[in-house]
Amino acid sequence: MGDAYQEFGKDAGLAIKLGIIDCLKEPGIHEKFGVNPHMFPVLHFVYNRLTVDKLTGIVSESQIKESVEAFIEYATAEVKKAAEGKGKFETIKRHDNDDENPMTLLQVAHKQLQKREVAKAKKTYEKALSQSLEEMDLVNKRYGVGKKKMSEELWTKLKREGCYNTAPQSLCGLGMCALSTAQVGEAMTFVKRTRSEYPYAVRDLRGVAEALVRIELFHITGFNIEDDNYATLLRFDDLVEDPVDFYNHHLKLVVSHYVEGRTRYAIQEALRIIRSEQKLLPALKERNIVPSDLRLGPLAETPARKVLSLVFEALGPTHEDVIQGRKMLQLYT
Repeated sequence: MGDAYQEFGKDAGLAIKLGIIDCLKEPGIHEKFGVNPHMFPVLHFVYNRLTVDKLTGIVSESQIKESVEAFIEYATAEVKKAAEGKGKFETIKRHDNDDENPMTLLQVAHKQLQKREVAKAKKTYEKALSQSLEEMDLVNKRYGVGKKKMSEELWTKLKREGCYNTAPQSLCGLGMCALSTAQVGEAMTFVKRTRSEYPYAVRDLRGVAEALVRIELFHITGFNIEDDNYATLLRFDDLVEDPVDFYNHHLKLVVSHYVEGRTRYAIQEALRIIRSEQKLLPALKERNIVPSDLRLGPLAETPARKVLSLVFEALGPTHEDVIQGRKMLQLYT
């Protein structure tokens, strides 16, 4: 059956692939697609990494055939539209046929960045930011922003406005565009602007916090996504003899764990570095990694403690790894 549909797909100028996924053997799949693995089978139709339709329950083969053929017809039309520049990601329109808006622009920009179309993504993020700021001027006048001090109560009202969500996200997107081309200094300007202009957004919008933290981690540690990863860093771990190089090397290990999704290991590695700072302190002072008058304690600021603080921020205060990590940190400070 699968071969027949694949052949049909080729005839239509498409690459159709059918497959069966055991949700119980593929951790995270059922969460990603919102499938209860203990319920009836669910057939998902995915186009351009987006679920466009699904068929649920125990159904006849003829019904499955009709659904697959309908999806092929849909996909064929989308491919044709995309070739003509009229596809979903080429024409940035809302479902209600209104003009493009910051939210739809952000969705397109995210997709462009994922495809490494950095120049396109940058232009789209800039457009989203421009429209967000225009809307923000009207919102600020309505709430009297600028005439009174920003408070928790005022922010609660503002964050219901779309522009106060899309503006910081647009800035983060521009930062990620800069980071993707190794322009860390430029990326940091967007980080500083976001933290300065939208401090509450950093706390309340998890996506914003994660983007800012990633940029700052790369800036602090000199991590290079093209060259540095857990495997390469671990390979040269035993060859690092200089104490400062050892310190910096293990900071990169923390970042590699974090960007690869091993947050618990990232926290544990950072804690190990913090625990070793007492022995490494003279060398760190000599190489100006930390101030010469620094004394270790609960309020001391070192690169390792800053890195750990950023990981905590990205995960959020209620994350189990953060709660456990803070308890362990108290033992070393």
